[in-house]
Amino acid sequence: MSYSSLPLSSKLFQFTALSLALTLSGCGGGGTDTVAPEPDLGVTQPGTGGGTDGGDPEVPVGALNINTSQLVDADGNSVSSIGLEGAYYEIIVTDDNSQPLANVKVSFAIDAEGIALSQTTSGSTLTNSDGKARIFLKPNSPDVSGAYTITANASNGNNTAIDNLTFSVQATNVSLSALTVENSKLNAGGQTSVSLKVTDTSGTSINGVLVNLSTNCGQLPAQATSDENGMVAFVYKAINTDNTLCSGNVRVSASTGNLTQSSNITVEAPEATSIIYTANEITLGIQGSGSSATGEVEFTVFSNRTPLRNAEVILSLEKSPFGTTFGQLGNNKDFRARTDENGVVSVNLYPGTTPGPVEIKAILGSDSRINALSKGISIASSRVTQDGISLSFGKNVLDWSLDGDKTPVTARLVDRNGNAVPDGTVVNFTTEGGKVSPASCSTTDGECSVTFSTQNPRPGDGRVSLLAVAEGEKSYIDLNENNAWDKCEIISEENGVKIYETPSPTTCDTLVHNIGDTFRDDNESGKFEIGEFTYPLTTKASQTCGNNIKQFIQLKFPSSSKDVKDAFENNFKNNFVSPNKDMTCNLGLDAVVRYERIQLLSNGNENPNFTLLINKINETDKEVALSNQDSINVMNQKLRIRINSGGFYDLNPMPSGTTISAAVVDKTDGTGSESCAIELIRGSEVVPNTIATGSPGENTGTINTYELDGCESSDLFRISTTTPSGISRSRTYTIQ
Repeated sequence: MSYSSLPLSSKLFQFTALSLALTLSGCGGGGTDTVAPEPDLGVTQPGTGGGTDGGDPEVPVGALNINTSQLVDADGNSVSSIGLEGAYYEIIVTDDNSQPLANVKVSFAIDAEGIALSQTTSGSTLTNSDGKARIFLKPNSPDVSGAYTITANASNGNNTAIDNLTFSVQATNVSLSALTVENSKLNAGGQTSVSLKVTDTSGTSINGVLVNLSTNCGQLPAQATSDENGMVAFVYKAINTDNTLCSGNVRVSASTGNLTQSSNITVEAPEATSIIYTANEITLGIQGSGSSATGEVEFTVFSNRTPLRNAEVILSLEKSPFGTTFGQLGNNKDFRARTDENGVVSVNLYPGTTPGPVEIKAILGSDSRINALSKGISIASSRVTQDGISLSFGKNVLDWSLDGDKTPVTARLVDRNGNAVPDGTVVNFTTEGGKVSPASCSTTDGECSVTFSTQNPRPGDGRVSLLAVAEGEKSYIDLNENNAWDKCEIISEENGVKIYETPSPTTCDTLVHNIGDTFRDDNESGKFEIGEFTYPLTTKASQTCGNNIKQFIQLKFPSSSKDVKDAFENNFKNNFVSPNKDMTCNLGLDAVVRYERIQLLSNGNENPNFTLLINKINETDKEVALSNQDSINVMNQKLRIRINSGGFYDLNPMPSGTTISAAVVDKTDGTGSESCAIELIRGSEVVPNTIATGSPGENTGTINTYELDGCESSDLFRISTTTPSGISRSRTYTIQ
């Protein structure tokens, strides 16, 4: 059977396994193609009929028909051709008994371009209770014309019915009126309504005509459709989608088919109405600090609420610390700039050598009354200075009889002006024993912390050297008062006269005490010895490390006593120079700033060592070890007891937080016997979190002084300790 009279897209059929023939019952206007029923093959065994799941027999093919197929207008009248107003294609689906079938899916297709099928996104719909399904046909433009064929494909399970209808489309002669612009002169960024009317050649309004809209600047809809009165209305805005403003003559056009209508709108040039500082807060390090070397400041110019491009702005440096420049490096004079396509003018800021707030002013070139000041800009900090680092422990006597006793270790860093170093400054740590974790930390507001905890290795002397280092700068005396390091290096010497590189010696600054390479001084000798840990960042220099501390002291506190000055010098050397390798210095400002602290260890699991200290006038205290004593000889009813760690850490105190208590037991009575009492008059009942760690070989035990009242020979004295881990030890002595 040939279907050459149908379009290819219409030749949709549903076959069963036993379909042998197809019957063409009609084509063209209202004909229906149906699939012929299966031939009678007798009784089919269950499960072999090819039906649905469960072996149910198929509904006989041929039970689906398209009974009616026609074009109707909006009033339901049958038509044979359509115009620009469009029409409905409508069919009725029935069974073999001509009864309407509901909920049958009907798919529609058109054989050529130019006609749109609307009112459904899928191109398909379901029949209603009357078996009716329809779709709206509309020409895409007034000039669409010719013969078209629409196909309806109704399907219900394995049943299919197909119908084709051929119809004609009559071109519509359309006329567009001139554009009506409500306001043909606009301010920058303004808007106005625009309209036109669509009619036929006789002047009758046409509904549903799609009109294309365009402009050379600004915003408007891409398309609009005429209403029941033939009117097309839209709004034009004199601002582009990227927020740039239009100006001058703008052309707006409307077209459909070959027809076009245009009109000009005059947009006034935009005027700057405000300027705003639009950058975030900026904090920069001073010149040579190693932190941000420059920052960018932004202002935005607006015309009403829209950013304005190509506006002239005058920028000036109103307030700034010494040496700050902007625009170009070295410039501190006013200069002019123009805004970019986003209305933004930006200016680079270059810090000098002094910290402080910065204020930049931006003035509109067209109106000096309109201006803005920057906010939140500061040149705040530099690198850590040689004497600007400190290290503190939460506690510095840990119980090394167990693993995991821990304490926070906090580094605090400031620059030479006493300001916190830039956030993110890295401090590295290394330790002689135990564990420091993490190995480094980054500062926030000039501080950062790591954790030191007990574990192997455990140094045998109970003293652990912990070194903290950071990349910073040496301390110097600013002799030329510019808050910057100006070195004078000797390049030659003739007849005893030193010849310096520029600048001249009169503008040279002086290092307080030069420093070079550093190391971890495990044996606390103050001198580097082969085998001690060397910090890997080295100067590769070979000059002596000059000492000008006395000059610095004379500048800072000239009226202090010699003892105070000597103490300051020793403290500066011990804390901010040492550990330092000799002959590794240069005259540069860059340095590895170092700070070393000692963590003591104690054995909280052993019996403490108790020592009786007996004062002797003008002599060293006499020490009487009480570890093997059962009695004590009390002089003047006062006891001075030193409490030390047990084991081989016997020069160190008990672990931080250990409680120390003393008591007496009155064992004497009778005529004239007094009641024995005790009072702590000097010392501590708890080992402090931090103590002075002293020097190697120095005893750092806790010394308590107790006063006895009414005690007599044979009364008892008991002293006890309890460590933070809960281990209690005590000794009882008979008073003699």
